[in-house]
Amino acid sequence: MQNDIVLGYYLQGQDNDSFLNESLEQKGICLCLDYIKHREKYISKSFEIKYVKYDFSYTYDGALIISRRFKDFCIEMGLEGLKFYHIESQPDFFLLKVGYIVEFDCERRKTRFLEFDASCEEYNEVVGATPVCLKENKSLENGIYRTDIEFGRGFAKAPLILVGVEIYQLMKQEKFSGLFGEKILDKYNWEK
Repeated sequence: MQNDIVLGYYLQGQDNDSFLNESLEQKGICLCLDYIKHREKYISKSFEIKYVKYDFSYTYDGALIISRRFKDFCIEMGLEGLKFYHIESQPDFFLLKVGYIVEFDCERRKTRFLEFDASCEEYNEVVGATPVCLKENKSLENGIYRTDIEFGRGFAKAPLILVGVEIYQLMKQEKFSGLFGEKILDKYNWEK
């Protein structure tokens, strides 16, 4: 029997006990869309990360925060398609925005889209992100990617961050705090 092929890794991070924009909590999706797409515009001068011990972490409202050490790694590795937005109150931390997009296979994963709002034609909640299923069921090249779908609810909706196998192994060697990965397989047990 052939082993399952690891296509890449889904990067997960600890929560840093912070909100980038708590004012959108409990608001409908249409009021949150600009925030979800452009979190970099919502970094206030007073924003502070409560737990600064992590190299890779998320705010409660889905903002991906990285340390200078993680940023330097990305630059040294020549990873493209990334934008780093400085956190003014904490100069060693950045909001990371990933530009390269990978299509998620919602049908294969049986992802559910809930609470459609006709005024902005968006769903307030999207569930069923893991295990990750890719439309093109092939290995990710060595880079950092985001899914074309945002998962979660309201202002906390965010894409999944994915990496190729080699880059993930290098990240593991660096022992970035707060970072852990989940394998993306070509086929899962429930598909066999």
